[in-house]
Amino acid sequence: MGSRRRVASGGVSVLCVGQATLDHVLAIGDDLVVGRKHRADDHHVVGGGLAANAAVTVARLGGSATLVSSIGDDDTGEVVIAGLLAEGVDTCLVQRARGLDTPFSAVIVSAEGTRTIVNHTAAELFECSCPDLEAVDCDAVLVDGRWPAGSRDALTLARRRNVPGVVDVDRSVADGECRRTLFGLASHLVFSEDALCDITGGSSPADGLRRVARDTGAHVSVTLGERGVVWLDGDDIRSLDAFDVAVVDTAGAGDAFHGAFALSLGEGAGEETAFRFAAAAAALKCTRHGARAGIPDRAAVEELLVRRAAPIGVAVP
Repeated sequence: MGSRRRVASGGVSVLCVGQATLDHVLAIGDDLVVGRKHRADDHHVVGGGLAANAAVTVARLGGSATLVSSIGDDDTGEVVIAGLLAEGVDTCLVQRARGLDTPFSAVIVSAEGTRTIVNHTAAELFECSCPDLEAVDCDAVLVDGRWPAGSRDALTLARRRNVPGVVDVDRSVADGECRRTLFGLASHLVFSEDALCDITGGSSPADGLRRVARDTGAHVSVTLGERGVVWLDGDDIRSLDAFDVAVVDTAGAGDAFHGAFALSLGEGAGEETAFRFAAAAAALKCTRHGARAGIPDRAAVEELLVRRAAPIGVAVP
């Protein structure tokens, strides 16, 4: 990306593009078993969505976040907007689609903190064009791939301005043409483990990253949950262990990771520093209940970074 001056966190703006939802979170006292009735010990309703939660993460960590998304013109959409505004996220580029429902999810959290998500999003919601982004001030761009046109326009903007363009690559980035476009425009591709497996045919994380690197000039990495994060550094595979914390709820951990990673890159940090910062944010989120409620602030992340230095090494997982 070229050298850039490190900027204080308050001056860094991240443009987040993708999905915003309203989540119904149900906590159960045992493991989820398909076909069996479960009793929820707790239920709450909160805003969610990959890009939306990443934007909230940026704001909580001291950055300036703008969300570009498409939601319905229903009452659910009003709740989503209100929740984002309360977090300090700029929603001026969130479009309201006439006659369509705002995306919503049922999130089931087991006693061990694992999550199962069932989402409903109208297919037509992201068939619209993206609003004009030229007037948007941003030091980094993060897209979740849910909105092909929006992702393309945002990553193109990042390229023109020579700022990081990060893609959260999960299974939603399945269409071959969409994937080729994003891989060609991004500066950083951060894969989920299952998405990397699907795209590369079930190879190991190390082999998968090397295969993906043949088709993109972007920096490539993969998050492995409690096993940390792995990335390609030249010919070497480098790894960062996850922070050892008491996990109570993993919902939203990936969103926190991606938001923190994009913010750190926008501040001028290198990948290694940005991964460590993102891993700390994700770890702290896992120690707290609620996907959005559990997102930490900057002071908590920096305290964890001082207390527990997760080792970085050269490894082939």
